[in-house]
Amino acid sequence: FKPFLQNGFKNISGEDGTMPMSDDANPIKILTTEAEVAQWNADSLPADMVSTENGCIVTSSSRWPLIIDPQLQGIRWLRGKESNPERNLQIVRLGQKDLIRKLESALESGHTLIIENLGETLEAVLNPVIQRATIKRGTRYFIKVGDKECDFHPDFRLYLHTKLSNPHYPPEIQAETTLINFTVTMAGLEDQLLNLVVEKERPDLAALSEDLVRRLNGFTIKMKELEDNILYKLATAEGDITEDVALIEGLEETKRISDDIEQQSSLAKQTQADILVTSEKYRSVANRSSLLFFLMNDLAKIH
Repeated sequence: FKPFLQNGFKNISGEDGTMPMSDDANPIKILTTEAEVAQWNADSLPADMVSTENGCIVTSSSRWPLIIDPQLQGIRWLRGKESNPERNLQIVRLGQKDLIRKLESALESGHTLIIENLGETLEAVLNPVIQRATIKRGTRYFIKVGDKECDFHPDFRLYLHTKLSNPHYPPEIQAETTLINFTVTMAGLEDQLLNLVVEKERPDLAALSEDLVRRLNGFTIKMKELEDNILYKLATAEGDITEDVALIEGLEETKRISDDIEQQSSLAKQTQADILVTSEKYRSVANRSSLLFFLMNDLAKIH
């Protein structure tokens, strides 16, 4: 798909035209930040690339996510991610007596609702919510739940979850939700096991890696604060900014802190790269363990 886009841009810009394009374009860096990924990992999201990509889709999708999660890794992460008391997480199942009551409460209060262990069909009463079929009256939005109209709070979050490994949902459900497959892959399991092996065999490296992640996250947050502070000072400056001594001194101090952070960040990234090289020595153990898991899992298919 990338060559197709490049050719399309080239046709528009002409043979002599230049296109500003990153050589290492990474969708994950566009959709999220390292700090956010680290927080997801702290909330029990596995640290492999597939799980990180799934996390990006869950948090960025405009439709409600429907998670295919036979190993229950996805819902474990969602429980941690939405565990803040302000979200007032509610977990229900179809057929539960208080399902509608909890759904109405979450809709009106802007809380989080997880419907777990779904089959291949959904109750018709959920359709307006899944479709986001809101009705606008003035500045407020309403949504129909059964025979009742409920306020639709913009902070409301709905997650649909199934343990089925290969569900077959009707086209309308697939079109109205975002299907996200959290089923563990051989490569994904290998990455997860590699982290576990390193944590077991080299706890010093694992602790150092966690510390580096925390420091890099702190650097990222501090840089963002410095950038916001500079923009605020420039926006609120009065008169000729070249004569504003306090502003100039503040900008110089900000530049000094920024250079210091950049230097420390560079050293931390180099150390992280060295840790990765050492961790890769245990790759064969993780690879064999992943292979054994899938071999044992496929034994059930032998008749």
